[in-house]
Amino acid sequence: MDVEGLLKNTWYVFRDNFVAFVVGSIVAVIGSILIVTIAPLFYGLTYMALKGVKGEKVEINDVFEGFHHFAKSWIFAIIAGVLIFIGYMAFVIPGVILSILLVYALPLLVIKDYNSIDAIRESISFSRENLADTLVIFVVGTFINFVGGAITFGFIFSLPFATILYTKAANSIVKERQLPTTKVVGLSG
Repeated sequence: MDVEGLLKNTWYVFRDNFVAFVVGSIVAVIGSILIVTIAPLFYGLTYMALKGVKGEKVEINDVFEGFHHFAKSWIFAIIAGVLIFIGYMAFVIPGVILSILLVYALPLLVIKDYNSIDAIRESISFSRENLADTLVIFVVGTFINFVGGAITFGFIFSLPFATILYTKAANSIVKERQLPTTKVVGLSG
């Protein structure tokens, strides 16, 4: 995977839909104060990222798409959250490993309309097959979110950027897997 190209494309998607992503991030973070809205709003933010990645017009109200998938988004959040929590409770390193392996899980939930278990399984599979790229993408996304969180209101820029990054990477891997393989047929003499 071309990580530099991925970052450039992520920037273009973010730039071209700047207002929608900034407002969507503010809605997602403020709306998450109610707790019950966390999962659907972050599903919606990922839905916005997918629309942007596909070149579709991203609208602010797309952040509410997750409410159409309320149960699905919460089942995913609970399962992934419990797995990662257990990993971090088991001496931190398993939690970091799980966080890396599940980096594509939420985007896959949205992209392929999977159930939670299938999204988690495929994210682990993608991550293991593309471990070096996944590690770089995870570190870049984590760094962006760390810097955004350290700056007052920086999250309104870092959160959508990292979400687009993870969604673009997952979508690229999905597309790569769907490409037909060409079979070389030998000529018999």
